[in-house]
Amino acid sequence: MIVRTIRSLGALAMLALLAACTTTALEATMDFDDSFDFTGVKKIAIQPVDRVGLSAIKVSDMQISRIDSALADELARRGFQLVDDNADADAYLTWHLVTEERTDVRTYNSMSYYNCWRCGPSVSDVSVRQYTQGTFIVDIIDPSRNKSVWRSVIESRLQSDPDPASLESEQRRAEAAQAIFAEFPPL
Repeated sequence: MIVRTIRSLGALAMLALLAACTTTALEATMDFDDSFDFTGVKKIAIQPVDRVGLSAIKVSDMQISRIDSALADELARRGFQLVDDNADADAYLTWHLVTEERTDVRTYNSMSYYNCWRCGPSVSDVSVRQYTQGTFIVDIIDPSRNKSVWRSVIESRLQSDPDPASLESEQRRAEAAQAIFAEFPPL
């Protein structure tokens, strides 16, 4: 009985380790104005990030530059030309990062301090974790109407202290850009 319990706990620990090692793929939700002709969009100008508001303060100028670069690289990979002058652009790109502090509370029932399930009271463990939920929003704007014609949104937990210049962070930004533009332009 004890050997079986130890084997079961070992298997559960291995499953937990494997689950912790896997990364979840980012998935974006997308919406667009079906009356807009996306076939004419070849040149895109990235607009400066709005620096007003509490969530904008959390993003440094260096992070803005890295995010702009990841978005620009993905657009270039998809055949779009990025331009600096709005007069030359067929569309504008703007993005926002909204953050929210959240709490994750989980309870687990576990064995009692005795060797059998019915020998003593059951014990509940409570796990409380604070985390930051990030919502990354990218809009494509029609310059003639000055209105958004395409939007893509990704929601994800943000790392507490990532190294923004690391290769892992760079890959994560590239993955986010690929997920954001997965359905751009809409068919």
